[in-house]
Amino acid sequence: MRRLRILTVILCLLPVIGVQAQEYTQTPVTISKEKVRSSDGKVYYSHVVLERQTLFSISKAYGVTVEDIYQANPTLNLQTEGLKKNAIILIPETGSLPEAQPAVQPAAADRKNKDEFTTHTVRWYEDIDDIASKYGVSVEVIMQANDLTSKKLKNRQKLLIPKDPVRFLAGRHAPAEAAAPQETASAVTPASVEEPEDEVAEEPQGRRWRFPNIFGSSRKSSVNTVLLLPMKSSTSLDFYSGFLMAVKELGESGIGSELSVYDVSGNALPVTASRLEDADVVIGPIAPADLTKVLNLAGNRTAVVSPLDQKAISLLPEHRNLVQAPASLAAQYEDVIRWVREDMTRDDKITVISERNGIESDLYKMVVNSGLNFTPFSYSILQGRSIVTQLGSTLSRTGVNRIILDSESEAFVSDVVRNLSLLLHNKYEIVVYSPSKVRSFDTIDVENLHNVSLHVSMSYFIDYDSAKVRDFLLAYRGLYGTEPNQFAFQGYDLARYFIQAVADYGDAWIDRIEDLDTSQGLQADFRFLEVKGGGLVNHGIRRAVYNPDFSIRFVK
Repeated sequence: MRRLRILTVILCLLPVIGVQAQEYTQTPVTISKEKVRSSDGKVYYSHVVLERQTLFSISKAYGVTVEDIYQANPTLNLQTEGLKKNAIILIPETGSLPEAQPAVQPAAADRKNKDEFTTHTVRWYEDIDDIASKYGVSVEVIMQANDLTSKKLKNRQKLLIPKDPVRFLAGRHAPAEAAAPQETASAVTPASVEEPEDEVAEEPQGRRWRFPNIFGSSRKSSVNTVLLLPMKSSTSLDFYSGFLMAVKELGESGIGSELSVYDVSGNALPVTASRLEDADVVIGPIAPADLTKVLNLAGNRTAVVSPLDQKAISLLPEHRNLVQAPASLAAQYEDVIRWVREDMTRDDKITVISERNGIESDLYKMVVNSGLNFTPFSYSILQGRSIVTQLGSTLSRTGVNRIILDSESEAFVSDVVRNLSLLLHNKYEIVVYSPSKVRSFDTIDVENLHNVSLHVSMSYFIDYDSAKVRDFLLAYRGLYGTEPNQFAFQGYDLARYFIQAVADYGDAWIDRIEDLDTSQGLQADFRFLEVKGGGLVNHGIRRAVYNPDFSIRFVK
């Protein structure tokens, strides 16, 4: 029954992401006048795919089978990826081309000895000024060498860069009869050309990638997104449901989505490197092992978002294009320290309570390095109730005792909270600060958490008093007939944030992300910072306070 509901919702959302079956009409196929000869002597039509043309309609127009087209374009993976708008495909033709006639000025791709040029493959983040700067030639030389009439370039376009610009320009203006006759070059699809070894992208200087000329580029009205999830998991289905909700809303606001969804439940990745490279953003997979496969396949040119697993943070130092969406524990620890510092007044006292086990935690080390003036207090849970008197003797009676809970042991944290609640009867003023894990402990008396005014720094918190949250709840219930869980909220938040970022900043979004203000989602905040020399991790943290009246207040 659940699968039926999911299918129904997907069908309802298809118009939003560009599929409108009732209004669909195929674009007529016109036989191309361009013919090329391959290295094996066969002749092909060179056909440019227009929007809403299909392999079937193209094959019928040219009088060949779909299988003939597959075989003529082995590098395009047409069987798995299908046709793409503006792609150039080869269509087999019976017969042969007439011998090439000498031309006054051969085309750029056919002209001169290739030893005089370096072949450059245009990256998705480059413009012609970047390329000219890289090779130390002028934009005009590149345009002349490639017969370009516009500075606009396409991803993976091949450019000839003269190794000696002066010699090239001199030859360019020489009489045509002085040029040695050249044979017609064999036609190959762009994907079949091997990139030279010197075509490895340069390390960015200062920023993540080099975007010197496209800041402030115009918004994108449609975002090319790849979503990779293990669809056999109920977690993934919930995430996907929330994701589709965001895609629908963005579509209604004028931001379309070219969304490709892949099931990564198996061992082999069902997506190709070229599909990943074409994407504006890739979200998923979930598991670090699967993320590693995708990162290795995508190379350094595509941003990959880790959507759920905090363990993926271990991959950040080695992958500059990885974006870790869940905020780390370190970010929670930083916020605990920041919060205590913000709340401090002159008579207050800071105490860090740890379990006596001889091991310094990461939180404790960060408190030490923060410069906070604090008193350490540690004990063993086996010491029993006598610890209440010892703890009370270290506390202040004149100011607020700001207690940092330095433990992830449920039994120890429960004991500390209970002891602090007892000390409240002795007129001590106490406020406890902690990372989010304390909220998952079942054995703690919730009343005690409210008694000690627990202040929690956490990666996720849903404010049910928010109008946006209430609207989402109503829409989700209406579409799916059930309540959204945290994974549905996460899918919604990530789709809203990253698709909006691409729409606002175009190809430069990944380079701008560190400069953006904190963005608030329904259950998570986003503020991305670079791990030194590596990828980006979210430092957006939410705060909640347990009030004496047993309410929980979201602190903005």
